[in-house]
Amino acid sequence: FCFYKLKRNSPKLIMPPVLDPKKSKVDGLAFIGLSLTRNSLQGHPDSLTHQTAFDLNEVLDREYEHIFSTNDDGWLVGGGEPGPPKSYKLAAKDSSHVEIMRIGTYNPEWGGVARQDIVEALESGRILIPQIEVVPTAVIANPDTPPELEIRFDMDPPVPDFEDSSKPLPVNWQLRFIHNQLFKHFEFPSRFCPGPFHSTIVRKAEFRSHQDELVYFKKCDEIVAKWRAEGPKPLNNGGWDINGEALEFPNADGYNSGLYLFTDRNNITHFFKPNFYPPYDTPEKRKIILEYLSEEWDEKSLTFQAVISIVERALRRLKVIKQV
Repeated sequence: FCFYKLKRNSPKLIMPPVLDPKKSKVDGLAFIGLSLTRNSLQGHPDSLTHQTAFDLNEVLDREYEHIFSTNDDGWLVGGGEPGPPKSYKLAAKDSSHVEIMRIGTYNPEWGGVARQDIVEALESGRILIPQIEVVPTAVIANPDTPPELEIRFDMDPPVPDFEDSSKPLPVNWQLRFIHNQLFKHFEFPSRFCPGPFHSTIVRKAEFRSHQDELVYFKKCDEIVAKWRAEGPKPLNNGGWDINGEALEFPNADGYNSGLYLFTDRNNITHFFKPNFYPPYDTPEKRKIILEYLSEEWDEKSLTFQAVISIVERALRRLKVIKQV
């Protein structure tokens, strides 16, 4: 995920919004997040299945009907790239994922954090891991040129109802809930979250024409609308471990949709089962959840900011304008 600042019409690459740039010495790819991988007939035969809730092939263009070219990785999701003779991109297993906290490296001297500290915190119960049930909210092109295509998992609505506890929680609330806990628990220089919260489908997507681009995204909108109508689903609904086999000690109640620790997108080392179980409508649990959802990390100030509604934000801006 690239961060660009436009200056005099030429893109200038700037650093990701890490917590402490001066002490973030060496870049790395370790992160905590979700795995969306799935073995499929269209993809690489060695792809592992970590979820069957969503067939991401439904938003791909493997026949290149609308997309003319991509980078050499090709399709990163839906089973990955099978390689010749089915495709002539780099053969690679499905590596689809959603980052929640980028660690970078496991070397504190480089700005990272020791892997054992991560594992210990997640296994201790200090980080509450809910049953992760999510739904894609959009397929978009990011600002890169040519763009990456991304599946978004935004919290919707972006502001929960803090007054009426009978109202349902926003979809995908689990991601911000976990993200905020992790950011409050871990403070290390290289910490950040790239583009919360998305899964990259493909990089450097160039469309055959503007009309083809419109048709492709219309198809994606229809698929996302179908998924939204079906509602959030648990990702790890099969109780799979990191190797795609059944968990040796699954949660007896079936709540096994949890978190993964990645050394990079192709290498998962740990799976952490939920420890904060449904239902989430009791006063005690709702209080805990809303406390963490009441703030959002601001990448510009590198601080937590109180979550406010769109109406309230507009009123505050209007007040500032009037004062000026």
